[in-house]
Amino acid sequence: MKLELVQYHIQKLQVKNIIEKHHSYVPSARSVGRRIDWLIFHPDHENAFGIPQAVGMIGVGSSVYPPPKDLLTYVGMTKSEYKDNFNSFSNNWRYCMTTHIPNAGSQILKLLRRHAPIEWKKKYGDDLNYILTFVGGGNNGAVYRADNWKMVGETAGLPKHDMVSMKWNDKEELKEKFVKPTGENKKLIFVTKL
Repeated sequence: MKLELVQYHIQKLQVKNIIEKHHSYVPSARSVGRRIDWLIFHPDHENAFGIPQAVGMIGVGSSVYPPPKDLLTYVGMTKSEYKDNFNSFSNNWRYCMTTHIPNAGSQILKLLRRHAPIEWKKKYGDDLNYILTFVGGGNNGAVYRADNWKMVGETAGLPKHDMVSMKWNDKEELKEKFVKPTGENKKLIFVTKL
């Protein structure tokens, strides 16, 4: 297995295409904040001309805010401490394969754990200490468990109403629109310490 850092426009288009065609429950390549992606290659996957073909993509990006309570408990931080250390956390925002390759998952996550702190430091100047991910869509996180990520809890889920955006709504609109989560679409939270 090999990870190739995404730097060029053609690679970015490949990532977008892989996500939109193959991600099972969030087929969108849009993200906010920091982001570093890699294309995934396997030595047995080449086209008719012998050129290696990407078999997937994986990426890290800005962590989440506000942080889930279970994450804070696991890392032993208050919300304020997490905010002060925000750039030492990243979110494995997408992991998507185009084809099933037996036992590839933990190999890919191992490569991510090796490459992500190096590229995060190069690109953003911050030390990366944790990668977290959210597993939904009826999946149980088996690939993360196989790579010894710790399942630390689950999200509160979403409320039953129109979505509120921390990015687009101002403080007063958020107060008016806030509805306590009712538990739909809960996701499992996995973390790995680097």
